[in-house]
Amino acid sequence: MTKTTDILDIQDIDFSDLCVLVVEDDEIMRLSLEDRLLIEGIPVRVACDLAGAHKQLAKGDIDLVVTDIRLPDGSGADLFYDISHHYPGMPVILMTAFSEVADAVTLVKAGALDYLAKPFDLQDFIKKIQRNLSRIQDHNLSADFLGLDGLGIPPGNGILGKSTSMRRIERLVVRLANVDSSVLITGESGVGKEVVASLLHHNSQRANKPFIKVNCAALPQNLIESELFGHEKGAFTGALQRHIGRFEQANTGTIFLDEIAEIPPETQVKLLRVLQEQVVDRVGGKQPIPLDVRIIAATQVELNEAVKDSRFRSDLYWRLNVIHVHIPALCDRREDILFLARMFVEQHAKKMGLPAKQLSGEVEAKLHSMAFPGNVRELRNILERAVALSDGPRIMAHDLMSLNEDAEELAPSSTLKESVACAERQAIHQALIHNDWVIGQAAEDLGISRKNLWEKMKRYEIEKE
Repeated sequence: MTKTTDILDIQDIDFSDLCVLVVEDDEIMRLSLEDRLLIEGIPVRVACDLAGAHKQLAKGDIDLVVTDIRLPDGSGADLFYDISHHYPGMPVILMTAFSEVADAVTLVKAGALDYLAKPFDLQDFIKKIQRNLSRIQDHNLSADFLGLDGLGIPPGNGILGKSTSMRRIERLVVRLANVDSSVLITGESGVGKEVVASLLHHNSQRANKPFIKVNCAALPQNLIESELFGHEKGAFTGALQRHIGRFEQANTGTIFLDEIAEIPPETQVKLLRVLQEQVVDRVGGKQPIPLDVRIIAATQVELNEAVKDSRFRSDLYWRLNVIHVHIPALCDRREDILFLARMFVEQHAKKMGLPAKQLSGEVEAKLHSMAFPGNVRELRNILERAVALSDGPRIMAHDLMSLNEDAEELAPSSTLKESVACAERQAIHQALIHNDWVIGQAAEDLGISRKNLWEKMKRYEIEKE
C-alpha cells in the first residue's frame, strides 16, 4: 500500500522539462523502456551503443542516464567514466544481468547513482526513475547573493528564469556542487555570465571561501600580470611594496575571469601554468606559491575561432573548457523576459525605498516584443529607470517610452550587417548615457575593453552630448 502511494505522489510532479537517456542494445527492451517512460510523461532519448549515447549527450539536454552494462562497442562502465569526466555530477543508473551485479556495485561505489538487476519489473523501473528525477527537480539553489547590490532573490527553482534552457543551467549548477573542474561560460554581453558564475561558487563546497571577480578587459595591459599574479617589492619601477594578486586573494575559493579572451598571449602562458600546476609566481618573485583555486572563465568571443586564428592558446582553451555552459541570448528565451522584468521591478523599488510597483499590461506586451540587443543587462537598466521615473503604483507605457527618448529606433536596413551595426550603436549609446559617459564603466557594462569601446565610438561617430 505504501509503495502505491509513493508512486502516486511522485506522479503528481511534472517531469516534462527533464530528459532521460536510455542506452540499451536489445531493441525490444529499449522500446519497452522508451514507451513506458513516454506513457508516464517523461521525455526520453534512446541509443543502442556508446557512440549513439555520446551523440545524445552532446545535445546538452540529458538529465539522467540509464545504461546497460554490456554494449556492442564497449560497456556501461566506459560510459559511466566518460560521463564522470565530461558531464560531472550527471546521475547514472546501471542495468545489469544478475551475474554482473558485483560490477554494478563497484560502479555505484565509484559514484553511479544506482543499479537494476535484470529481469526487473517495469513498475520498479519507473518508480526509481521518478524518484531520482524528483530529486533533480527539487533542488534549492542558494541565491541570497544575487540581485542588485546584495538584494536577494528567493531560492528555489527558476532563479535564472523560467525557460527550459535556464532551468537546465540551474540543474547543472546543482550537479557541480562538489566538483572543482574548470568551467567556461559563453554567451553574448549582458546575458548573465557573472550571475551563473556566482551561482556556481555559492552553491559549491567553496561557498564560504573567497570569490574573486576579475574583468580581464578592464585590466591595464602593462599591469595585468601584477594584478593577476601579484608582485614583490622592487619588481619594477613603482613597485614600492609587495602586492598580493587576484589568484592569491582567491586561494581556497574561486576566481572568476570574465572576458578571458582579452588576456594577452604572454600572460596566457603563465595562466596555463597556474591551471596545470596550481602554483603562482609573483612578478619578481623567486618562490612559487601553492594555490587551491577553482577557475571559472567567461567570454562573449568564440574561443575556438580565436584558437584557429592563433589569438588564444589551444592548450589553455582545453584547460578552461572542461565544463562548458552556454547562456542563450534573451531574445532566444522570451519566456524569461516578463519573469525577469517583474523581479527587477520589485528589486529596484526596494532598493530605492519606494512602494511596490507593477507593470501594466501594455508595458508587458511591449517588453515581450523588444529585441534587447543588450540582453538581461539592458532589461535591468531599462526597468531601473522606469521605476525611478514612474509616479504611481504601476509602470505605464509613457514611463517605458521615456527610456528611449535618447536612443535611436532601429531603422529598416537592407542587410543584416546594417541592422546589427544599428543595434550595436544603440547599445553603446545607452551604456554611455547610463554611466554618465565614463568610458571605463560603460566598457565594463558592455563587456568589452576600453580600447574596443573607443574604436567603436570612433566608428559610429558617437560623441558626448
